[in-house]
Amino acid sequence: MGNNLYVLDANVFLEYIFGRPLKNYSQHLIKNAILNRIKIIVPSLLLDEITGVLCGNLDNVEEIQKHLKYIEHLAKEGAINIIVPNSNVRMKAIEIARTGNRKSGYPELTDSLYHALAILNGAVFVTNDSKHISKVEQFEHIGKLSDISTDII
Repeated sequence: MGNNLYVLDANVFLEYIFGRPLKNYSQHLIKNAILNRIKIIVPSLLLDEITGVLCGNLDNVEEIQKHLKYIEHLAKEGAINIIVPNSNVRMKAIEIARTGNRKSGYPELTDSLYHALAILNGAVFVTNDSKHISKVEQFEHIGKLSDISTDII
């Protein structure tokens, strides 16, 4: 894609945390951000989504805290930039979420917030959510985790 600004979906971080099949792709993105080869921005919602998944899937609270502190560390070191979406991002997200139809379904507002952040910042929203991608392809600025990270140095 030739872009160096990315908005990562929570599921990108969860690939790594849970050792899922695309773990190496998410690791590659984070490593490139740490090395300043790319820039990553995420909506503040990411922290809530990851916390919710960890709360529901990990019994060990120390392990949950370790993952949350690592994300905070990435932000403190500048590898990721956590942004509270403003009204422009929220309105674009509403526009995205209202596309679709009853048959194919509508995009989730949470996914649309990530996507809107990418669109308004000229970034690429990286997700594992094929359903979201198929519903919103007309907005562009979106790609699958397995496709995007191979474009990076």
